[in-house]
Amino acid sequence: MTQMLEFSATVFGLLQGVFVLLNKRSNWLFYVAQMGCLICFSAKNNLFGDVINCSIYLVLGIVGYFYWTEGKSEKKITSCNAKEKIFYTAVIFTSTVALHYCLRDTKDPLPLLDSFTTTSSMVATLYMIAKKIDTWLIWLVNDVVYVVEYANLATPAYYLIALNSAWAVMAVCSYFYWLKLKERQKDEKNIFCRKI
Repeated sequence: MTQMLEFSATVFGLLQGVFVLLNKRSNWLFYVAQMGCLICFSAKNNLFGDVINCSIYLVLGIVGYFYWTEGKSEKKITSCNAKEKIFYTAVIFTSTVALHYCLRDTKDPLPLLDSFTTTSSMVATLYMIAKKIDTWLIWLVNDVVYVVEYANLATPAYYLIALNSAWAVMAVCSYFYWLKLKERQKDEKNIFCRKI
């Protein structure tokens, strides 16, 4: 059962990764399906931070689907300014410390890694919903740490190690693709302004 949940989460996660890389709204449908699988998988492995995380993500996936509207009112890709970068770094650091304090006396086998991946995933998801290009830098670090976390479980989660390895590569590709889309948006805006 655990391997089936892990495999399903991997398939849904790969599909979601491809569709979000391409800036497609439908990525959120695969995201929600993946979160359902990961909630069950994490509960079976006593990764309590991930259970909380994935439960919130399930809700955020629904929000993301409706926030990423289609058509002329589509949300534009933007970058974080210096203050926002300091802010999200501070949030990830302080939240990791606070959550680690809560998880260290539980059956969680890797409370520090679980705390970091929980908090950084949350920040990255919020920035992904907002279409901030910085989300991909956060995801890249997060995915690498997830690989370490899943490799260090009593029974390593090989599908999820592969998924997060693939996501790390996709995070780099997504960063550069979204950068190109952002530049295209700027060019379209400049053309529009010149016509007026």
